[in-house]
Amino acid sequence: MLLNCYLLIVLFAIFAAAEANSSKSDSSVLLRLKSSVHDPYKVLSSWGSNRSVCKWEGVSCSKKDRVSGLYLQNLTLSGSILSFMIQELPFLRQLHVSRSSFKDELIANTKSNMSCLLEWMDLSGNQNMSSSFNLVQELLMGCKNLKVFNLSGNHLGGGFHHIDSKFSIGDKLEVLDLSDNKLGFNLPSSFFLRCRSLKSLDLSTNSFTGEIPETLFRRCTALEQISLAHNNFSSYLPSLISLPYLKIIDASYNAFKGQVPAFRTNLRHLNLSSNSFTITSNETCPLTSKLESLILVNNELNGRVLDTLKLCNALKMLDLSFNSVTGQIPEDICDILPKLEYFLAWVNSLEGGIPSNLMACNNLTMIILSYNNLEGNIPAELVSSLIKLQWLSLSNNKLIGEIPSLENAKEMLVLQLSNNSLQGKVPSRMGMQVIELRKNKLTGNIPPILGFTGKTFVKATLGSLKTAIDTEAGICMDTTFAIQGISLDKMKELLKIKSGGCFPNVNLLPALTYGYNISSPLHIDISHNNLYGEIPSQLSEMQDLQYLNFGHNDISGVIPAALGVLKNMAVLDLSHNNLQGEIPYTFLLLSSLSALNLCCNNLSGIIPQGGQLTTLKPSSFEGNEYLCGFPLSACRPPNSLDNIDNSNIGGGKVGIVLIASGFGMFGFVLSFTIVIFVDMRKKLVYRTLFRIF
Repeated sequence: MLLNCYLLIVLFAIFAAAEANSSKSDSSVLLRLKSSVHDPYKVLSSWGSNRSVCKWEGVSCSKKDRVSGLYLQNLTLSGSILSFMIQELPFLRQLHVSRSSFKDELIANTKSNMSCLLEWMDLSGNQNMSSSFNLVQELLMGCKNLKVFNLSGNHLGGGFHHIDSKFSIGDKLEVLDLSDNKLGFNLPSSFFLRCRSLKSLDLSTNSFTGEIPETLFRRCTALEQISLAHNNFSSYLPSLISLPYLKIIDASYNAFKGQVPAFRTNLRHLNLSSNSFTITSNETCPLTSKLESLILVNNELNGRVLDTLKLCNALKMLDLSFNSVTGQIPEDICDILPKLEYFLAWVNSLEGGIPSNLMACNNLTMIILSYNNLEGNIPAELVSSLIKLQWLSLSNNKLIGEIPSLENAKEMLVLQLSNNSLQGKVPSRMGMQVIELRKNKLTGNIPPILGFTGKTFVKATLGSLKTAIDTEAGICMDTTFAIQGISLDKMKELLKIKSGGCFPNVNLLPALTYGYNISSPLHIDISHNNLYGEIPSQLSEMQDLQYLNFGHNDISGVIPAALGVLKNMAVLDLSHNNLQGEIPYTFLLLSSLSALNLCCNNLSGIIPQGGQLTTLKPSSFEGNEYLCGFPLSACRPPNSLDNIDNSNIGGGKVGIVLIASGFGMFGFVLSFTIVIFVDMRKKLVYRTLFRIF
C-alpha cells in the first residue's frame, strides 16, 4: 500500500515537472517572438516578467497552463517567425494578429510534418502579408482543423490562376472571410467541393470575375450568410433553394443579370442592388416567407414589381429605387405588407394615386416615392395617422390639392413635396429639420411661425440607409437624399437624366446629422411659388437655420434686420421678389454665410462692407437698379449735384462719400448696438426695435 502511494507521488511529481517544463518551453517560444518584432506601442512589455506566461498581455492558456491563444496587434514582425510559432506551440488553438506589418511574406510550411492545430485564425487588417492568393491555399492546407479563418483587409492581390485545381477548403471550416483583398480572376469550382460545415462566407470588395461556381450552392448547404458584394461577378445568380439555412445574402455591386433568384423561407435579408436584374418571378417570396429586407436598387427591373410581393408579409425594408418599375401602388399594400417600415421606390415610373391604405402600415418610418408619375391628392391620413413617420418625400410627381395638416407629424424630420402642383397656403409650425416645398402653386403669406423652435428632435432611424446632400442646391431637385445600394456617381448620372439635365453635387453626410441636438429647422425651401406679403421677423427665432430660400415669389416689404442674428445661416436666397429698402447692416454678423442671392428686387442704397459680404460675387446683388458699392459699381452722388461747377466736383464727391460712409457706419453701429441690446432684453423688445430699419 505504501509502495503504491509512493509511486503515485513520484508519477505526480514527474507529470508536474513535465508540465512546468512545457510551460517554460511555451514562454521561450514567445520570448523569441518578442525579440524579433518591433513593438512601438509596448504591447509585449509584460512578456518576460516573473509572472506566469498565462498572465502575459495577449496570451490565454488552457487548463493545463499551455498557451492556447495569442492576440497581437500593432507590431512589425517576420512572416517566418509567425510560421515557426504556429508549429512550436502545439496547444495553440486561436491566433489573432491585426493592424501589424510584415517585414517579409507570410508563407506557411505546408509539408507533411507541419504541426498546426489552430481552430481560429484572424490575420485581418495587416500590411505586406503576401502578394497572391497562394497564402490562403497554404494556410488552409496546413491548418486542417480551422473553423474560423479571417484574412480580410490585407490587400493581397493576385488571383486563383496558380491555385491547385484540386484544392478545396476544409470540411471543418465554418467561417471564411477574404473580403477587401483585391483578389481577382474566376473562382475555381473545386474551391467549394468540401464545404459542408461552412456557415459564413465573405468574398466582398475584391475583383472576382465570371460566374459563381455552382458548387457553392450545391455543396455548402449549411451556409447562413453570404457576401459577394463589390466584385465583377457576371451571368446569372443561381437559385438559392438548395440553401435551407441561408438568412443573409448580399450580392450587390456586380454584373448579375436575368431573374431575381428564388430562395427559401428562412432568408431574412436579400440585397441585389447595382446589378442588371430585369425581372422578378410572379411570386418574389415563398409561402410563409421570413424575408425582412428586400433591396433591389439600381437594376433594370421593369413591370409591376409591387404586384409580385403578395407573400412577403414579413417585409420591413423595401427599396426598389432607380429602376423602371411601373403600375400603381396596390390599394391594399399594407394588408399585404403590414410590417413595412421603409418604403422606397424613387426614380421609377409608378403611376396612379397614393393609396390611403398606407396609413395601415403603422410602423412606417420612411416613404420616399419622388421622381415618379403619381397623381391626385396627398391623403390626409398619410400624415395624421403615421405618427412614427420621419421622412416623407413625394417630390417630382404630379400631385395636386393642398398640403394636409402636419399637426400630428411630431416625429417627422424631412418633408419633401417639391416640383408638384400643390395649392393652398404654406403650413405653419412645421416641426421638421428639412422642409422642401419648392416649385408648387402655393399662395398666401409666409407664416410668422414657419417652423418650430425650442424642439429637441428625435434621432433619425435610417436603418441601412445613408444621408446625402446636394451642396449646390438648385431649383430642379431636392437637396437631401436617403440612399443605399448605389454609388454617388451613378446616382448623379441617373438624377441628371430624370430631372432633365439638373446635375447634383451630392456628398454623404455623417449619420448623426439628422435628429440630433437641434432646436429648429435646418433647411427651408419654399421658392418658385406664388407667396406674397412681407418676410416675418419671427424667422430670427430659428437659430439653427442654415438654408433659407424664398426666391421666385412675390414677396414685398423690406428685408428684416432680424435675419442678421441667424449665426448659422450659410445660404440665403431672396431673389426675384419685390423687396425694397436697404440691405440690413446686421448681415455683417452672418459669419457662416457662404451664398447670398438678393438679385432682381428693388433694393437700394449701399451694400454693407465687411464680414462675409466681401466674399460674394456681383451676381448676388445684380438686378437692383439703385443698389451700389462693392462688388457692384461704386456709388454715385445724387443727380441734383451733377450741375455743380467742375472746380467743386472733386470736393463735392469727397464730401458726399464721407457723409454716405458716415451714415453707413452709423447704421452699422446702431444695428450692432441693437444686437448686443437684444442679448440682454426679451425677444418682444427685440422685434419691436428692428421695425425701425
